[in-house]
Amino acid sequence: MTLILMLLSFSISPADSARELASIRHIPEAAIYYSQLAAAEDGKWMLEFGRLLEAAGRFTDAFRIYGIALGNSNSLETSSWLINRRLGVSPIDTTLVITASITNRGSITAWGVQVILPMPVSHPPFQNLSVIENDFIPSGDLLLANIPFIAPGQNVDLSVVLNIVQLPGSARPITELLDNETLTWITETIRSMPVPDVLPGPCVSMSEEMARLAGEQGLSMRVEGGVILDRTGCIFHAWNVVEDHGIRIDPLLFKEDSLLSIAHNPTDVIPLWDLGPTDGYELNLLYKNPDCRLTGSMQIETR
Repeated sequence: MTLILMLLSFSISPADSARELASIRHIPEAAIYYSQLAAAEDGKWMLEFGRLLEAAGRFTDAFRIYGIALGNSNSLETSSWLINRRLGVSPIDTTLVITASITNRGSITAWGVQVILPMPVSHPPFQNLSVIENDFIPSGDLLLANIPFIAPGQNVDLSVVLNIVQLPGSARPITELLDNETLTWITETIRSMPVPDVLPGPCVSMSEEMARLAGEQGLSMRVEGGVILDRTGCIFHAWNVVEDHGIRIDPLLFKEDSLLSIAHNPTDVIPLWDLGPTDGYELNLLYKNPDCRLTGSMQIETR
């Protein structure tokens, strides 16, 4: 009997216990406790300790642990990840400048050009968004700008400047919001979903497909867009939100980190707008002459 107990004590480590207890639905205190023990035994587990704290909504503790791990990191990749995670668990008050650039690359003047963006909106209770400057005209769920003409070779830039005040947030534990059957369907569906090789990226097409499949199950999801902040700049991104419950689901991130891809709202991900009214596009151009060669692009930066 003594031998059996000794073998069991060595086979079930704190790290194994933490992994066994933590789930997408809930991060119990016991999982945090065991992950802390695992980090004390092996400094490499410090990253996972911080990640579980973040997933559990203990953002101040996660910031501290990520900082300790950053101080001990000798890997550029690990350090970059830790810097971004510290950003993701910290309150932010920042200004975003979104610029739409429209260029006439043909030899024909484009007349009556309309530029369409989705309307940026606040996402309570964790985010307040306000428009500071705007070259567009609000119209329902859209921002519109009318350009009388764009001559060959001419470029027109239009901007909207936003102030973002945001706190990290979590919908975990996911109690009555989603039952076990629905949550299992979500995770299994995303797990089986391929990552398409499309431009400008797979996030929109994956989110649109997820919303379509969810609708077939009687589960209403919308496709939401925004930006990811990191130490190198801003990247446009898209994900799903379960209607009525406001639970964020990121199909693309799920492939790398299922725990932080569901019911998690870090501050390095800034939601901006519903992509439904613009059919999944951040920028739409309408113009009268189909023979014109107009191109459009979007840039975003912090100020």
